[in-house]
Amino acid sequence: MMIVHRFVVLAALTLGLLTACEEQVTQAEGPTNRREVKPPSGPEFTGDVCVVVRNRAPFSITGRVVMKSRERATFRLSRNEARRLCMSGTTYGNYTVSFVLTSFITIPIFSCYTMTEQVIEVFAYRSADSWLYNVSCS
Repeated sequence: MMIVHRFVVLAALTLGLLTACEEQVTQAEGPTNRREVKPPSGPEFTGDVCVVVRNRAPFSITGRVVMKSRERATFRLSRNEARRLCMSGTTYGNYTVSFVLTSFITIPIFSCYTMTEQVIEVFAYRSADSWLYNVSCS
């Protein structure tokens, strides 16, 4: 009985903390952690694609770049590090790829669709007890 009671208290505390974190992010002004779910419409491209990812955050970041045809390249970048990622496949509409920042356990925390002709720069800003991410997606 005591174990069940502790589990219920732990679950209630966890849910309360998750709700509080979500409220803080949605109420924050300035840059936000966004998650795009619908790719842009437009022409697609099939072939070799390279993107450059540059980390401007004050800590290491992890993530991935994904094409419509499911090819992906993952990365881990230290502070002020940049890397060129190349893949071969089909892009999303308007010649875009999906860019996803992940937590250290690969849970998505930011995503956007971006064109491959530009450098993808990742910025992070401190907001109370969390970080807000802003990425140069177009």
